[in-house]
This record gives sequence, structure tokens and C-alpha cells, in this order.
Amino acid sequence: MNTEELAFVNRQLAGMLKSGIPLEAGLKKMTESMSSGRLKDQLGQLGTRLEKGQAVEQAVEGLDLPDTYKRLLALGQESQSMPKVLICVADYYERIGTLVTRIRGLAIYPMLILICGLLVAVLMAFLSSMLKNDIADLTDDIIGSGRSRASEFFGSSWISIFPMGVFAVGFLLYLIVLRSQKMRRFFSWKIPMLRDAALAQYAGLSEALLASGARLPEVIGMIRKLEAGSAMETDLALIEQNLAEGHAGYDSASRGCRTIPDFFNWIVAQAGEDITAGFGHARTIYTSRAESKMQAFLYCFLPVNILLVGLLLLVFFIPQFTVATDLLVMIESLGGAE
Repeated sequence: MNTEELAFVNRQLAGMLKSGIPLEAGLKKMTESMSSGRLKDQLGQLGTRLEKGQAVEQAVEGLDLPDTYKRLLALGQESQSMPKVLICVADYYERIGTLVTRIRGLAIYPMLILICGLLVAVLMAFLSSMLKNDIADLTDDIIGSGRSRASEFFGSSWISIFPMGVFAVGFLLYLIVLRSQKMRRFFSWKIPMLRDAALAQYAGLSEALLASGARLPEVIGMIRKLEAGSAMETDLALIEQNLAEGHAGYDSASRGCRTIPDFFNWIVAQAGEDITAGFGHARTIYTSRAESKMQAFLYCFLPVNILLVGLLLLVFFIPQFTVATDLLVMIESLGGAE
């Protein structure tokens, strides 16, 4: 779902609510001006249900909207501060949308390299298969079949097909990682910039929920459900348990975490009783960390990419070098015969 469009819609709805327009009427007016798509359809259904008199918590059930968004809307109705909640929602999804867009942009680079490498490998294999047999027949007729072992090895068909197979397998594995939610969650805690982005998202979501009126134990429990299956789930379960057992605040409740860094928990704890501000500070710091690591990745990616592509092109052209060698030998033989 387009997080930027969702953020825009909620910011407009907040302005309508401040002007005295009911939520259902605002949703109806907003969806009329939206381009067709899943978000328009789901928000339109939400507006229709609200017009029929359903409470927000009931109206959002079964809709294909983010669970976080559903809970925030319910909190807004419970606390009777829907405009404030909608602004928090808009801020959260705008920040998340920026991070997600940058991460998706970074994910495109390896995919482009794999696709271009695969195309080049297919082209070189095709040219090699077209030229190799014809040149081999000519050279065998003129200079005999005494080709060197190296020439026979590099002239074999598999040496041209092997790079194509490597790129095809690499592209397939990359698609599997991108499509699998479990794989994405696994690598999100193994790659530093993705780990910082995940922590920034955790801090931003906690800040938005707390600012909307939710209590800390409820916030941790909700995020734990959203993070089911990720490396952070165990730490969130520990924090939730410690809070339930009567720990005074986030500082003592977060001790013993293995995935969430101590530095992150320390930043949150520095705000004291204003836990919302603490998560806001953590969100700002870890967003900056993630962005700086993304920039460092881009700076390192270009020279490493050039080196790898150069090595791969060298491998691609080895079969063609053997064909050129056979041609030179054939020309020398023709000159000697004259």
C-alpha cells in the first residue's frame, strides 16, 4: 500500500475534522478525488460502514488496511482526539515512506546488475555457439585438429553457459529474498543499514501510538504482534513481561534485550517519564544512522560494481579469445602455405 498517499489522505482528513466535517463525510469526499486503487476501495468501504453507524473499531474489521492504522483509528475514537491521531498517523507514514523508498531504491541496484549480467551472458553464449563451430571446422581443415588443451577447454560449450547459469541462479535467489517476508525480516537484522531502519520504524511507531493515547504496555504488545517471527519479537516479549510484572519504566523493563541495542534503550530512557519524547529521539537518531549507512553503501557500491563487472566480462570474453587465437593460427597457416 502506498504509504505516502495514506499519509496525505490522513493529513487532509485531520484538517476536515478540525473544520467540523465528520470523519465519514471526509472519507467520502477524499475517496471521490482519489485515483482508483486498493487504498481508495478500502477507505471507501470504511466511510460506508461509518455512515451506517458502526464504531471505528468495528468498521475497520476485515479491511485490507495496515493493522497499525486500524489500531490508531480506534485509539483516536476512544480518546476523542481523532484530528491529533490522524496527524500522528500522517507523520509516521511519511517518515516510513521516505525510508522504504530509499531502501527499495537500493534494492534495485543489485537487481539491475543481475539482469544486465544475465543478458550479456546470454548474448555471449549465443555468439560463442554461432562462431565456435564454424571457426573450429575451418581451422581443423587447414591446420588439422591439433588444438591445445586450453583451447579445447575454453572452447567447450559449458564455459559460455556457466556465467549465464550463475546470473540466473543469483537473480532467482534475489527475487526469493525480496518476495519472502521471512527472508526480508531475517536480512533486516543482518545488514546494518536495514537494522537501523527497522529500529527507526519501531521507535517511530511507538512514538505515534503513545502520542495517540495508548499506554506503553499496550504499545509494546501491539508491536510484538506486528513483529511476530522477527528477531525483535523475543525482546519485545521480554519488555512486555517486565512491564506486566511491575517494572517502573522502560529503562528497567528493557534490560536483558539481545536484539534491540542497549544504546537504543538508553536513548529512550534518557527522556525519563516522557517516554514519547524518548522514542522520538531514538527515531531521529536511528533514521539518521540508517540514511548515512545507505549513502556509504552507494559510495562503495560503484567501485566494487565496476570491479566485479570487469572481472565477469573478462570471463565472458575468454571463449572469444580462443576463437580469435584460432583465427590467427589459421591466417598464419594460410600465409605459410603461400
